[in-house]
Amino acid sequence: METKKVLSRENVATEELQETVFKNYKGIELTYTEVYYLDYEVNEDTGIINKEKKVKHYTKNQVNRNLQALKSAYLVAKGAAAPYEIIKFRNRYHIAASTLSVVLGFSKNTISNIENYGVTSLPSGRLIKMCINNTGIMNQYVELCDFIDKNKKDELFRKFQKHD
Repeated sequence: METKKVLSRENVATEELQETVFKNYKGIELTYTEVYYLDYEVNEDTGIINKEKKVKHYTKNQVNRNLQALKSAYLVAKGAAAPYEIIKFRNRYHIAASTLSVVLGFSKNTISNIENYGVTSLPSGRLIKMCINNTGIMNQYVELCDFIDKNKKDELFRKFQKHD
């Protein structure tokens, strides 16, 4: 993955850094990846910049991404499917994210968004996990799906049967 650049206080591009964070949130031990950049320490009371010491700083975008990563880690800990689990399932059965989204009753890009940005709701995440862990349930969803044709349904049934 390409690292993003962030401008420092001296208007110089600096690398976005990542770190694994271990946090106790609502009584659950969570692990997620936090993004940040290093820049000089600033005394918030005086505004004086300490050029001897660099500390973590966050852009608004990084704060939002870190909060989403925390939320996703929490939802996964509560039983939602992790993005890597969905990717593993799709790779195993050679199913496009858009197809899986439609079969499960989501908008076309939902699975792709979850894979890239994490789970956004516990009920959806749990439904996805239940389905990807049980091809019998997936077969039922395929059968009930009105948005794919019979040939595509038959193809999916064969894929699920082949790997069971």
